[in-house]
Amino acid sequence: MTRTKHSAKRHRDNTGASSSRANPNRNQQPIVPYQPQFRDNAQKEKFEELMQRRAGKILFPHLPTLEKAGIQDEVMQLLSRDWWQHLFFGINEPTYKEITCEVLSSFKAPREITNSFYPVIKFRAFGEDHVLSANDISSHLGFERLDDVARWDGSLLDFPKEVNQQQFWESITINGGRYNSQTSPSTVLHPLKYRVIHALLSSTVSGRAEKGGKVSSTDFFCLYCMIHGRRPIFGALFAGLFARQASYRVKELFAGPYITRMMKAMGYGDRLEGMTVVEHIYPMETLPKEIPAGRRAARHADDDDGGAEGHQQAEQDDAHEMMHGAPVLPPPQGHVFPNSWEGMHQHIEDMYGRLYEHQQQFFTQMSNDVTAGFSSLDLRMTSLEQRWDRQFPDDQQPPPPPF
Repeated sequence: MTRTKHSAKRHRDNTGASSSRANPNRNQQPIVPYQPQFRDNAQKEKFEELMQRRAGKILFPHLPTLEKAGIQDEVMQLLSRDWWQHLFFGINEPTYKEITCEVLSSFKAPREITNSFYPVIKFRAFGEDHVLSANDISSHLGFERLDDVARWDGSLLDFPKEVNQQQFWESITINGGRYNSQTSPSTVLHPLKYRVIHALLSSTVSGRAEKGGKVSSTDFFCLYCMIHGRRPIFGALFAGLFARQASYRVKELFAGPYITRMMKAMGYGDRLEGMTVVEHIYPMETLPKEIPAGRRAARHADDDDGGAEGHQQAEQDDAHEMMHGAPVLPPPQGHVFPNSWEGMHQHIEDMYGRLYEHQQQFFTQMSNDVTAGFSSLDLRMTSLEQRWDRQFPDDQQPPPPPF
């Protein structure tokens, strides 16, 4: 009797197991798409606009590629600090598009963050409002908190006052002209390792890879920090990234993996299910095999005889191959058009850079003049009021004029 009951029970268990295997989702609830709770219609409209944007291609160093190019040691030396290793190798998250766009559509931060522990960064996530400091964002992303800000002057993303930025720019470029965050191209960075680093920064913390290879102020600042071993406050860097990503001028989103990491650190990891998932982190690969080794060696041998100009062209060709995976063919013999075009292009960019600086100086001077004029007017009005009060005290005011 006991054996019969046991056999019947085992039969029922096996039947249930078979039924479960046949329909594994029978007892599961359907996943409901995430619907953000917007603060107002403006955020809703911004969210819908952000959802239409594509995810940008985020790059991380590909060691075999760097080794083939002969610059693995040089690049990895610049990335040897723990915080750069964490940025490029430690944050490998997908983008959950709905929460990414919800955060960006509500994100607000000062243009210049001057203190790492003041809670001045605001955004909305999962229908809740959050106010964080730059150090909070650093911590959520896995970077060390830097509460000691005594060594920072002004904005957390400013160069130290004792650093001559133009001299630093000239030390990492060839024929780079005067640095301008709007016009200075990455093609003048030298040697090649700096161009590789710039490409990595542009697709991560700078988020400007779609801008055609300009060295932004964020790129410039991070290059300085890498070369001189300065630890930036990453919370301030990413606050700048999120603010730029929310701009209507941006077509590609690079902020997703970092927002995902923040949401998990803030305890929202179990609420990401049901969102649109985008994987867009890739190794920075190239196709060096398309250029025969003999031709590469011959080209560099010719460059050694060609002085700095030839060496610069070789480095730029190598960088193009590194970034785009396609060889740059040498110009045909007897033609100097590429070099002339390079010079003319650089001259035009320098001219626009100077024009932009003059324009900024003009607006600054005009603003100062207007401010000084109003200050002078205020002083005169105050002086007149004081003279009036001395001449006509409250108890000796002249009678009103007759009608």
